[in-house]
Amino acid sequence: MTRADADVASAPPSVRSELVIEGTHRVRAGRSLADLWHYREVLRSFTSRTIRLKYKQALLGVSWAVLQPLAFLALFVIFFGRLAGVSGGGVPYAAFALSALVPWQFVANGLSFGTNALVQDAALIRKVYFPRELPVLGAVAATLVDLLIGVAVFLAVGPFIGAHLGVALLYIPLVTVTLTISVTALCIPLAALNVYYRDFRYALPLLIQLGLFASPVAYPVSSIPEQWRTLYALLNPFVGSLEGFRRVLALDQAPDWGLLGLSLVSALVVLVVGYRVFKGLEPEFSDVI
Repeated sequence: MTRADADVASAPPSVRSELVIEGTHRVRAGRSLADLWHYREVLRSFTSRTIRLKYKQALLGVSWAVLQPLAFLALFVIFFGRLAGVSGGGVPYAAFALSALVPWQFVANGLSFGTNALVQDAALIRKVYFPRELPVLGAVAATLVDLLIGVAVFLAVGPFIGAHLGVALLYIPLVTVTLTISVTALCIPLAALNVYYRDFRYALPLLIQLGLFASPVAYPVSSIPEQWRTLYALLNPFVGSLEGFRRVLALDQAPDWGLLGLSLVSALVVLVVGYRVFKGLEPEFSDVI
């Protein structure tokens, strides 16, 4: 027994209890980030595996990344562009809608695959140690491939549907990063809660559909009363990035920095809180899953 152990053993019960309380586990961001960096190759493996499995035995393969936004586009043009008469803000409604549908598909797919990532990798989680965030991060990273394909398709068809392409395209990496942060911020706590409450698996498609209409995809941000836009961007972390994609892809304009900043702040708050929720639930994952 070391001298330190002997001192603890000889201390009064009240002191010993206090020592135990001081040793309570806390989430340390620096240590967690270092752990993620140490296992970065595992993250690459999760990402590449998710990409392969996503389109395994799918006849159309990665073509689904193109067909999904185009199918929504046809419905939006008919119901919102023609019947409802929603304005395209200076461009044809097809270009207006597709410029936001492409990043929204990334949001929808990222939330869907990221939320279910831990449950799908239950066997690995029970047998092997790795940071439990990795399957979630890998799922989100894999859906970035769909976003890149969608953006490439938009750049190809945009001039034919009335989009204004120009130097504003240089902002694509920036709005992609902010949108990825927003998706990751929601996936982290949802994935943890999905381990304990499988209701999230069934509620998620409904929430994604509601999110589509609660986000500026079918309609412009300008349709929201000006006095409510700040609250709108804070409550919905996708607003600034989706509007940014629209301005960059369809209108050849810089993102709305105010909306983008508000949505980024909202996403970072959700990420910090959600990560604490994730780490609080993490010790029991292997037993519950």
